[in-house]
Amino acid sequence: MLTWHERRTAHPTVPHAVARSVPVTASMAILLVTNAGLFGALFTATFYLQDVLRLDALASGLRVLPLTALMVLGAPVAGTALRRYGPRRSAIAGTALVVTGIAGLSLLGPTSTWTAMGAIFAVLGAGFATVMVTATGTVVGDAPPGYAGVVGGLKQTAMNIGPTLGIAVAASAGASAGDSPVTAATSTPAMGSTLLVLAGLSALGLLPASLLPRARPTEQGPARPVGTHSRLEGQVK
Repeated sequence: MLTWHERRTAHPTVPHAVARSVPVTASMAILLVTNAGLFGALFTATFYLQDVLRLDALASGLRVLPLTALMVLGAPVAGTALRRYGPRRSAIAGTALVVTGIAGLSLLGPTSTWTAMGAIFAVLGAGFATVMVTATGTVVGDAPPGYAGVVGGLKQTAMNIGPTLGIAVAASAGASAGDSPVTAATSTPAMGSTLLVLAGLSALGLLPASLLPRARPTEQGPARPVGTHSRLEGQVK
């Protein structure tokens, strides 16, 4: 009913120009599912670190620290990759790293080393930084003229809905493992299956990532009429 109304009203909540922009809608979809996967994984990993490994809050935070570090340090690297390889390749690579990181968390066990945990969280952080930079740059660069505010609001909405969706999926997957969400997450097998579900959810972002443009339109530069350079040289002479 809402879709029917939006298509026919003169002033839809999401303007038609925005809804029909493939780069914008694809970027929103990528942000939605990768945020869901990341925050669902952190929700599950928190129970694992504190209830399975019996770590306190400080020790748990130190093990997750590489994720934060790579999100900060990886942002400028992701920006360089975006300019060099374009949105499509950058988004696919970033999404693949997020999926790899979440799937890697599912392999952790009570005997896993600090180094292994840190490496997996670092992969997850690097992937999410790449996705964020790429999706944000694409949304800003490809927003229809006059709709920057609308696109910015939609981006923020996707980033708010994503974590809620991810935590809901994590809790539901934990419950379906045969126990309540909290106690299921304390079991290593249940945690692994929950994280694999979240990895699959994030993998859905590969489809919209493949729809992004190969290169930023601004990188192509404005077209110059043939012969302009020659005429200018003649005038200088």
